[in-house]
Amino acid sequence: MFCLASFITHCYKINITSPKKILNFPQKQMKTIILDDERPAVQILSMFVKKVPFLQLELATTNAFEALEILNNKKIDLLFLDIQMPDITGIELLDALSKPPMLVFTTAYEQYALQGYELDVVDYLIKPIRFSRFLKAANKAQKHHQYEQQAQNLTIENTNKDSFLFIKADYKTIKIDFDDILYIEGLKDYVKIFTKSKMFLTRLNLKGIEQKLPSQDFIRIHRSYIVAFSKITSFQKSQLTVTTKSLPISDTYRDVLLKRLQ
Repeated sequence: MFCLASFITHCYKINITSPKKILNFPQKQMKTIILDDERPAVQILSMFVKKVPFLQLELATTNAFEALEILNNKKIDLLFLDIQMPDITGIELLDALSKPPMLVFTTAYEQYALQGYELDVVDYLIKPIRFSRFLKAANKAQKHHQYEQQAQNLTIENTNKDSFLFIKADYKTIKIDFDDILYIEGLKDYVKIFTKSKMFLTRLNLKGIEQKLPSQDFIRIHRSYIVAFSKITSFQKSQLTVTTKSLPISDTYRDVLLKRLQ
């Protein structure tokens, strides 16, 4: 028998145990909006946001149109959004935004879980919401925000870089054009670089080689894999294909990949 609660837990990786501590946070806080038609829910969520050091509350309101005006005119990083509201639903509000922020749904209705998953939300919180569960969602949003910031920084750094890299393999220094790379596999202190013609094994960790690659052309999909974005031929929820090779997609990197694919 299909269990909706089990589905929600599977999709959003809910851990109902209370976190021991708040994750380390960057100096720049995430600008946050709370929108819920129930004033007690707004008050509770506002109190939760103020407890989390890496969140900055910009607006807490029951008025959807007030939130919409801020969202359209100011850079907001995270939105806690109720789905069932009298004037406009959360889904309709999202449709009105050209560039929606990261989203966490807050609702009393489990039946919206599938729709929330399809909309690529960060998390789905079912009322009544405990602080430990709220904190887990906030930490997920923070991780996602950090990945996006890192990707943007790498893009700026790599704008004027060369279109190739040199590696040491087979007792010599070899030049590899970025355009020839299909994907890269990390093996602790070594990486395998798979190109159109052959595979190269070089003594370098995956993080080290990731810093040498142009972030607009390559994307991390797993702690062990980086792929050339233009070489992706198909993808599913948990894996993608580069030419004929299937590679796993981990939960940590899936959200960033899906945003790039949209």
